[in-house]
Amino acid sequence: MAAYSRRNTSEPPVVPIVLAIVMLLLVGGAAWFWLRSDVDRPTDWSPSDFATTDAEPEAEPPPPSGDPPPLDLPELETSDEFIRRLVSGLSAHPRLAAWLATDALIQRFVGTVVDLAGGFHPAEHVPFLRPESPFSVRESGGRTVIAEASYARYDLHAAVIQSLDTDGSVRLFRQLRPLIDEAWAERGLPGTFDDALELAIDNLLAVRVPTDPPEVVEVEGVWMFADPELESRRGAAKALLRMGPDNARRIQEKLRDVQVRLPPPPPGG
Repeated sequence: MAAYSRRNTSEPPVVPIVLAIVMLLLVGGAAWFWLRSDVDRPTDWSPSDFATTDAEPEAEPPPPSGDPPPLDLPELETSDEFIRRLVSGLSAHPRLAAWLATDALIQRFVGTVVDLAGGFHPAEHVPFLRPESPFSVRESGGRTVIAEASYARYDLHAAVIQSLDTDGSVRLFRQLRPLIDEAWAERGLPGTFDDALELAIDNLLAVRVPTDPPEVVEVEGVWMFADPELESRRGAAKALLRMGPDNARRIQEKLRDVQVRLPPPPPGG
């Protein structure tokens, strides 16, 4: 199976443009702010190396509703304002507009999908996702665990995700597909964008978040999971763990809703 590799590690990953983009970025972004900034990441990876097998069974997709009308798309390099206007119609949540105030939206989307397909955190270039309050812990039965207040820091992220119009987001994704394919081609990666997107979503859906707050230990100023199995998980999975079971469930439910509505790959893809 083809391996995805990043040609330019300084190229920024994605900011949200449609529902899938928002979720992938928010989950990836949350991971960055807990992990060490100097975590090494392989430059090459194979989907078979990181594929997960314990995701929920796929729901039966709804009947196809036909292709949405095509849009008169701008050039990729000048598409940001066009994207912002379209995405603003997917949710009335005020924070979404603030998160879209950046550049290279389509290119960043493709970069984030590539990173999350490998299980890596893609958020070093999205500081606006940093929670406003600090990480906190509490003592419970002689153990140090994540405090509920830490989970609450991500309530906003989950709320924005849930506020998005699922059908409208998927429809917009389909209409923007020519720009997405162009950005994918520019990266010169083997395989297809659909392969990477499917694996990125599967990686997030496969994460099982414990109901009880996990124990953590402080190592050189960084809070880490005491359970080696949890600590060994990749950045995208750790992000959901850090958001807490309720927020993780809300995000995964929305992501499953998107997954079953995504169109099949284009012919020859």
